[in-house]
Amino acid sequence: MWTLDSRWFDVAAFSTLWAVLTVVFGRFEQHKPAWRRLAKFAALLTLLLVLIETAGRLWAYVSLGVLLTAGGWVHFAVLSKRGINGWTGEPREKFEALLRDVEAQGDLRSLLTFARNLLPGRSTNGRL
Repeated sequence: MWTLDSRWFDVAAFSTLWAVLTVVFGRFEQHKPAWRRLAKFAALLTLLLVLIETAGRLWAYVSLGVLLTAGGWVHFAVLSKRGINGWTGEPREKFEALLRDVEAQGDLRSLLTFARNLLPGRSTNGRL
């Protein structure tokens, strides 16, 4: 019968969360190829299932919460500091300029620059 202590429940819960977040924030991923978006889903689902098996369900869901918090930080703190709406990605010109900068610098370096520029007393000076 139905039980919540099943890997299928974890797959269904994660897939439902992914579908909802894709509907809400999918416009931020439109510039990426479909294979990369599908690979991201598969990698995160695999990571979640491995964490459930090794560290336990609680730690796996805590890790998922940390990733969601980081995504929220990017969408709302980083984008709003640059004058971009975190829900809509508008004005589109600013968002596309930011994407070009991230593409030029790389994802990890851009993320570290975002974090450094959010510290009090720091300004972006027209850069990431």
